[in-house]
Amino acid sequence: MTSRRLKWIRRTSLRFMMIVFFVSLLTGRDIIVASSPIEQQEWPFSKAIELQGSGSYQALFLDEEVYGGASESLRDLRIVNQAGKFVPFYRDSGYGEAKEQSTTYSSSLVRTAIKDGNTLLDFKITPLGDNVDVQGNILSIELPELDFLKHIDVYWSYDGNQWEFIDQSDLYRADQLVKSSIELGSEHKFEFYRLTVLNNVEKLKFPSLQLIHNTEDLQWLEYKKVGKPTYEVKQGDGVTRIIVNNESRLRINEMQLLTEGSNFTRSVELYDDQGVSIRTIGEQDIYRLDFKDVQIMNNTIIAAIPISIPQFTIKINNRDDSPLDIVGVHTEYIVDKLVFEDTDEGPYRLLYGNPNAIQPQYDIVNFKAHIEQEEVPLGKLGTQVTAHVAKEEPTAWWQQQKVWFNGIIIFVSILLVGLLIKKMNVSK
Repeated sequence: MTSRRLKWIRRTSLRFMMIVFFVSLLTGRDIIVASSPIEQQEWPFSKAIELQGSGSYQALFLDEEVYGGASESLRDLRIVNQAGKFVPFYRDSGYGEAKEQSTTYSSSLVRTAIKDGNTLLDFKITPLGDNVDVQGNILSIELPELDFLKHIDVYWSYDGNQWEFIDQSDLYRADQLVKSSIELGSEHKFEFYRLTVLNNVEKLKFPSLQLIHNTEDLQWLEYKKVGKPTYEVKQGDGVTRIIVNNESRLRINEMQLLTEGSNFTRSVELYDDQGVSIRTIGEQDIYRLDFKDVQIMNNTIIAAIPISIPQFTIKINNRDDSPLDIVGVHTEYIVDKLVFEDTDEGPYRLLYGNPNAIQPQYDIVNFKAHIEQEEVPLGKLGTQVTAHVAKEEPTAWWQQQKVWFNGIIIFVSILLVGLLIKKMNVSK
């Protein structure tokens, strides 16, 4: 074999080795990129937590922006300290913690009197047992069967001798509308109640009274806020449809319709964005009846389960009457409270909006009962800050497909090896 051929073989071999080395670099680089974990969780939204007092623990209520930017389940909420480390917290939903409890006390009518055209009815509450205090916040009264409207002065007493005025309310039965209860505002331990039926010229009888202790709302009244959503009104076929927007997916449990005009009664229904009926509780009608000196009105719709979908419809059945003039819609929605330990590592921030985040599990939730016995200061959230994340430049299609890329490299390598072997045989 001549020296010229040997030099050519060496040069070709060197070139082949360089190609193989370059291919191996490309292949190795491709493997490294493909196997590197892209698990850096990012939260596009944050709010500063403004503490309003000192204490071992701090609390804050979420606002509309957080509900709009976070996941529907709120699994992506995080609290971080000044060093950027996660701070354990627990979420307290007042609605979820509410427990409906109702106790009913019977009574006996101990005195009836007529004075200046007014009827006085004194009732004595029957305790549930010896040495058991009477507690109640609602009076439920048995009404006459005929239609009427009466103003009622309500008094209470410890012994049935010294009476204290509470408030004036109305009892009525009119056009299939009935009001047979009187809210006392808060719970009380009085055993005697007096109803003064004003101007009772008809001598209507109210034979029995019950005292009810209802604690359904006591645990979550502070967890509600009032909103004014945007809406659209559509009329047609004897029906008014009010399409309410709920882009922030707030958990709405109560709606109030503001209308103009008087003397109407309409049945109402709720539907979700797919046309499926939403169950309501309480009165199924909205109405307003104007009398000489009093107005009977109900403009509230209560959902059995809070509504959190982006859009829902309130349907008003007008029958053959003219549509109501809707001038406003107010909503009442339930908010969540976050409670965390203040370790003097603030300022603290709330992060949210990460679609890849999972629900955190912290030990602090096990001490919830103990924490709630303390006076926890209530802070507030600052202005929403949006993070700007740099976008990666798109790569070529053939680099995105690892199988195709490696296949091309292998094909080229085999082709070069074949050409080299052929060249060597020819040289021999």
